[in-house]
Parts: sequence; structure tokens; C-alpha cells
Amino acid sequence: MSDGTLQVDWATIDSALAAIEAFLGEHGIAADDMLALESVNSVPGALTLLALLSRGASFAFLPAPGPTAPAQPLPRFLRHRISVRSPLAEGRRGPVSLLRPETFLELRAVEDHRPLPEGSPLRRGRLLLRTSGSLDSPKLVVHTHEGLLGNALNAVERLALDVADRVLIPVPLAHMYGLGAGFLPAMSVGASVELLEGANLLRYMERERSFRPTVAFLSPNLCAMLLRPRDALGHYRHVVVAGDKLSPEAFEKAEALFRRVVNLYGSTEMGVICAADARETEGPRATTVGRPLPGVTLHLEPQPGSAEGDGSPGDLFCAHPYGFEGYVDSDGEPLSRAADAQAGGYATRDLGRLHPDGLLEVLGRGDHAVKRDGRLVMLAEVERALERLAGVERAAVVVAGETRRGRGIVAFCTPRAGVEIEPGGLRRACQGALPAYAVPDEICLLPSLPLLPSGKLDRRALQRAAPAPHSPHEASPDHGHRQS
Repeated sequence: MSDGTLQVDWATIDSALAAIEAFLGEHGIAADDMLALESVNSVPGALTLLALLSRGASFAFLPAPGPTAPAQPLPRFLRHRISVRSPLAEGRRGPVSLLRPETFLELRAVEDHRPLPEGSPLRRGRLLLRTSGSLDSPKLVVHTHEGLLGNALNAVERLALDVADRVLIPVPLAHMYGLGAGFLPAMSVGASVELLEGANLLRYMERERSFRPTVAFLSPNLCAMLLRPRDALGHYRHVVVAGDKLSPEAFEKAEALFRRVVNLYGSTEMGVICAADARETEGPRATTVGRPLPGVTLHLEPQPGSAEGDGSPGDLFCAHPYGFEGYVDSDGEPLSRAADAQAGGYATRDLGRLHPDGLLEVLGRGDHAVKRDGRLVMLAEVERALERLAGVERAAVVVAGETRRGRGIVAFCTPRAGVEIEPGGLRRACQGALPAYAVPDEICLLPSLPLLPSGKLDRRALQRAAPAPHSPHEASPDHGHRQS
């Protein structure tokens, strides 16, 4: 395992874990102390994560505060904060030795600590992750260590990982995609793992040249950035993409470059739910996310006015053998899951369509839809229509204000490199590609779309930035904005 600065092999990893265990003991960290681990993608951070899992500790695994991950208050039931030094941080305090944890770990007591009751199940064998907060306030999600490992092992065969692989992980380990789909499955088969902190185009391509990955776990945004004209890379077997869809055109380019794209669908609560089979090519692979993993069952609740099994979109429910235990608040008290559970399982809050061959097509968030002229408009379908237009690289759509048709639709688009696009022209093109009730009322141009630290689109930021539709009457084809 390496991060471009430090490296550890399987022969010495046990010694490094033992050194971290001894360091925690020397500083009075008891086995049932609740901890916060804050780390970037680094070898010291990954080793500390593995050490805490091996000692059965309960801890919250959180991104290290930084420009893309602002500091947030820690839950009060956590007693200690463990911060891992970043290999990229300025002003480093001398060289790091993986057998001397004091060179890369910093321990601090959590202010306003309020201990959990003695009998609380959170005291042992629990891992807590924060949801991304792409559409609502972030929540603390509780997993057992056994469930987390079971989830990871459940994904290995579908992702076709083995000991000969070189796995590049530029997505954050402190999110379920990087941790449960990428890092733990790769470690479980003994693959070589390269961790990349602060992934951007240049840093990724530099590491790609030196590490020559066979598999990489990418966000859609990073994958799209990598689709610059260059020769196909023969060392790749496939890349895994999760968090959002690539456009069909981007999917085709990615397959030409990386040999194969594996779409994956999951959540902080459920881990990996579906994934395309890395060894198969059947089905509409650009628009579906594969079949459910072993033991996972999906159920669709039909939308009003549609019948079950008629191919219409439905609210997606998931029953998972390795899903989460629940949510907790800052005092460790359970939060109700009543709104998230029905007879069909956990409510993912996504809309989906199940194909006859069992493949799942995720259409977007259930609250990412709006009624206009009495018709249901899936905003994800509007986004896909925009991304098929000449000159549009990416599109995101939100609702804002009111129009004659109902809620207003505002689209944000980014241009392809070297291409000039205008809001008026895009809106006129939409009128030929979408039903009248689904045409955006306003189109705004951005140089790039805002992202969360997880790599997901920050829809709350777009919602705040969305202008109200021009008037409550029918919008003109020229309505639009260019934003810097």
C-alpha cells in the first residue's frame, strides 16, 4: 500500500498496526473509548483505520478538515480526536516513520465530551460515517464492524478484484464508496493499493503513470476530466464509477480509454447495493447500475397513477444483509428510521426502474422530480437531454419558484472545452428534445459545477444559486444566465 510518499508491504503491516495499538495504549485510550479519526487518503491514515478496526474500537471516520471539507462539530459522545498528518500538508514536522506513530498521529480530547451510558451498543465494534448532505443535512450512520466487512466481501466477486490487481483510490476513504467499495475489498484480496489525496487531473495522471493501475475507483467528475484525447491505456482492466451517471457519450469515451466502465450504486447506509459485473458486457450498461449484490433485494413502490410491473419509475426500497444499524444524534441517541423503512426495506429516496433482466436503472432522487401541467418530470431525464446537446459537458437541474406550468425548472450547464454555448440556444434546442412541460424555464452557464468532498454534485449549493423563473408566465426561449 502506498500514497506517493510512504509505502508499506504485507510483510511489515502487522508491525505498523502493533505500533499504533501500543501508541494508543500509552496515551490512555481504552478499548471502549469512543474516538474520531480524521484523515485524508494516506498510508498512515489507512493504517490507523485498520488498527482501530482490528482492536474492535468504536469510532467515527471523518474527512480531515480542509478546503474541500470544512470542519464540523464532533458528536459529544466521542472522547478523543485522532488527527493524521497529511503527506501534502505544508510545514511538516520532520520525516514520518510508520513504526513511530507519534510522527504522524495527534491526539486531542473532545471538548464538551458527554460519555455514553455503560450499556450503550455504540461503545464497541461500531463505525460511524457522515452522509454527504447533498440534498439535506448530514447524518451520522452506524455500522457494525462485521457488517462493514461483510459488505466489502460481498462486492469482491462482482468487481472482479484479485491479488494481482493494482487498485488506485482517489475518492475519499472517509466515505462509503472509497471505504466499502474500494479500499476494504481491495485489501481483503491482498491487492496492491495506491491512495491519492486531493485528486485532480494532473495529480491523478502522474500517479497513473507511476503506479499503472489495473482498477480505479472514480467519481463521475474525475472520470469526465480524464477523458481528454489520449491513447487507450492497456494496463487498465476496468474503472468503477459511482455517485452519479456519466452521460452516454462520456461512458463510451471512458470505455475506449479504460477498457470497461463498471457502474456501481450504493449509499452510506447500505454500502454497495448494485454493481455491473466487471466480466460481463450485456444490457444497457451506460444507463444501468447492474444487478443487486448477493443477498440484496430491491422493491419498487409505484408512483401515483402507475401500476407495479409496467416499467414505470418507482420509489426504490432495499433490503440488505449488511446494511446499517441506524442513525444517531450528537449525544449518541438513536434517531427514528420510521420514515426510511417499510415492508419492502430501507427507503433509498431514489426513483428507479427494474429491467426484465434484473438490471437496475436509477433515475434520480425521489424528491428530484416535479409535477408540471399535471405530468411528472424527472429532473435527471432533463439533465440527460441537456448533456446530449452539442457543446454541453455536464448539466444539473433544480426547482425554483413558480410558473404557469407549476414549479419552475432551472438548469445549470458547463460547456465542453473550447466550445461557446448560449442559454438561449440551449433552451431552443431543448424545445425539440423534451416535452414542452419539461423544458427548463431558465438556463445558467457555469465554468464548473459545485461538488461535495465525496465528489457528488452539491445540489444544495445550486438550489441556493438558482434564480427564480423570469415571470409566472411562459418563459421565452432566450431566458438564461451566464455565471462566473
